[in-house]
Amino acid sequence: MAAGIYVDKVRKVFGTFEALKSVSLDVQPEEFTVLLGPSGCGKTTLLRIIAGLETETSGELRIGDKRVNGLPPRNRNIAMVFQNYAVFPHLTIFENIAFGLRMKKLLNSEIEPRVKKAAGMMHIEHLLDRYSAQLSGGQRQRVAVARALAMEPEVLLMDEPLSNLDALLRLEMRAELKGLLAESRTTTIYVTHDQVEAMSLADRIAVMHGGHIIQYDRPIEVYQNPANAFCGGFIGNPPMNFLQAERENGHCRIAGAALPGPSASQGNGRVTLGIRPEDVLVAETAASEHLTGRVTVVEPLGPHNLLTLAVDQQLFRVTTAADSPIKSGQEVYLALAPERRRWFDTESGKALH
Repeated sequence: MAAGIYVDKVRKVFGTFEALKSVSLDVQPEEFTVLLGPSGCGKTTLLRIIAGLETETSGELRIGDKRVNGLPPRNRNIAMVFQNYAVFPHLTIFENIAFGLRMKKLLNSEIEPRVKKAAGMMHIEHLLDRYSAQLSGGQRQRVAVARALAMEPEVLLMDEPLSNLDALLRLEMRAELKGLLAESRTTTIYVTHDQVEAMSLADRIAVMHGGHIIQYDRPIEVYQNPANAFCGGFIGNPPMNFLQAERENGHCRIAGAALPGPSASQGNGRVTLGIRPEDVLVAETAASEHLTGRVTVVEPLGPHNLLTLAVDQQLFRVTTAADSPIKSGQEVYLALAPERRRWFDTESGKALH
């Protein structure tokens, strides 16, 4: 039975370094939540605190209705999959999957069906008599996930489990993992720095930065309506473009264009325009709301070209059709989709509405 996870104002201090700064998180039963952020943002520390592998400095944690502060991992009814597969080389794959069940001193009559069920879900039932040295990296990762699922945990915690796989295998495993966890209906928290993994897997993404959760929402909402400039720049490949603008009486001036900006009640001064490369159209003629830029690099990427431009001496990227005739050195006019423009306070980075 899946359980919700509730983290309330959790702090973690290592000496003089505050790794987590009053973090709160509410994961619903059967939900797949991804903790996303750069190295050092606190995502793995938060996962380890939920697992009971680290002790929080302050704050409260609950799994389901049970307060788990101070409880050892074995009493939290969780399972964890690490970046390192931790598959024991001296044990068969069957015994690797059964390892946690034997630690719980279950009977063989209970262990065998649970191992076979977990192996079947991961499509490795034909490998149960082999040893890890006979398996590929992807198969070893499946063993690690099967071992966790065999425990039938209320919560599954995963710390960058696909990072050791090559790109094609990661793509395959990502799709299988999403379907598998939807079928098993296990509450899952998944840590990654890969925003493609986060967007493709998550029901909700918690974007972390500097020990804070700065946005916690559905992937499409994080993508389209970032809470601040950091979220906009971290999510997306290529990331969101940012241009500095001067705001006067409700309009913002950038690279010769005058764009409607945030409401006048938010004052005058410098603001930041954010827009994604795919939301920019290269226009044939100039208009009052078109930006002017000079192309510096053209990168053919197969289905489309990626243009890098200088706009008002600021870096700007645009995607165009693969057969676009635009060349490096050319001056172009850029039409920004009005409904996709996002404005941020230049000083704080927070989104303006």
